[in-house]
Amino acid sequence: MLDEKRIREIAQEVATANLTSANVTSVSSSPTIDLDGHDALRITIVIKPGSESKIKGDAALDTLVGIQKRLRRGGEERLAIVEYATEEELNASGDS
Repeated sequence: MLDEKRIREIAQEVATANLTSANVTSVSSSPTIDLDGHDALRITIVIKPGSESKIKGDAALDTLVGIQKRLRRGGEERLAIVEYATEEELNASGDS
């Protein structure tokens, strides 16, 4: 498994490359469990307010697939569950 710092670096690189119009501000990751009870990664891509509509289907899919491929190449076997949020949404939900 990759360490949390490397996971965030990979996710940030892929997100920034694919979502340039969405203004990615940061990326966070944490361990979680998928629907089948397997270990997984929760990756949150934080975007600037108002840029939600700029994330189109192809860019979102390319980001998800790109993150998963790069993590697997690095030796990470956990599934990446990718979500998007603004700082305001994270603050409202109590996440950091």
